[in-house]
Amino acid sequence: MFRAISLAVVFTFTLSVAPYAQGSVTGAWELNINGPQGALTAAAALTQDGEVVTGTIDSPQGTVPVKGTLKGKALALTFSVDGPQGPLEIKVTGDVDGDTIKGMLDFGMGQADFTAAKKK
Repeated sequence: MFRAISLAVVFTFTLSVAPYAQGSVTGAWELNINGPQGALTAAAALTQDGEVVTGTIDSPQGTVPVKGTLKGKALALTFSVDGPQGPLEIKVTGDVDGDTIKGMLDFGMGQADFTAAKKK
């Protein structure tokens, strides 16, 4: 009987900790983007509240707000930059693994892969 109760307590504890085990993307990030015209670097400052992620991204086009979600390890963000033909909506998807992110940027006319590392 004691063993069954112990297993139930461990199982309940595991379920209650699982949502918090994903970590947080809050902090400063350095991005390396393999763009269609060559490699680019950018910096992001993110804040996470539950699954909601907000912040800014600094790129050659300037500093812009970013918003999205982190569900488990799946990060989804959007931001807009001013392009020569008007605003360009960029969608970011990636997998968070501790202090690193790997994913894709979709800027409508194409895609670029990226990696990001959390600044210490």
